Amino acid sequence: MANHRVSARKVKRLWTYNVTEAATVTGATSATIRQWLKAGLQAVPGVRPSIVRGVDLIAFVKGRQAGRKRPCGPGRIYCLRCKEPREPAFGEVEYWPDTATKGALRGLCPVCGGWLCRRTTITGARAAAGDLSISFKCDGPSLG
Repeated sequence: MANHRVSARKVKRLWTYNVTEAATVTGATSATIRQWLKAGLQAVPGVRPSIVRGVDLIAFVKGRQAGRKRPCGPGRIYCLRCKEPREPAFGEVEYWPDTATKGALRGLCPVCGGWLCRRTTITGARAAAGDLSISFKCDGPSLG
């Protein structure tokens, strides 16, 4: 189950879940829920087998998701290889449109040479790029 994301969207706040039910509702495995219990997920005290309140499960999953966020400020773009926000090489980015209003800022990572990519609208491209120079690409055939 590599790169599988768990979700708290189906968890009911007022319900309680055993390990198997919590795994089913979040999309994780039972072993993952047991690891979460060891890592700080609060179980109802004095109850065996372990029971987890829905509100605690939601808070734990959302806390883990918030810990993985890497916000990009102006002039920084996310590197798909390094998994970090970085300033592009040479201070240059290209805006590649997908639709009439939306597209992506793309540049080169100065560390690994991979692609930097940041989704934005055409009106928000200048604010997202900060002080970087932007070249706007046309909708023609591309080589790659």
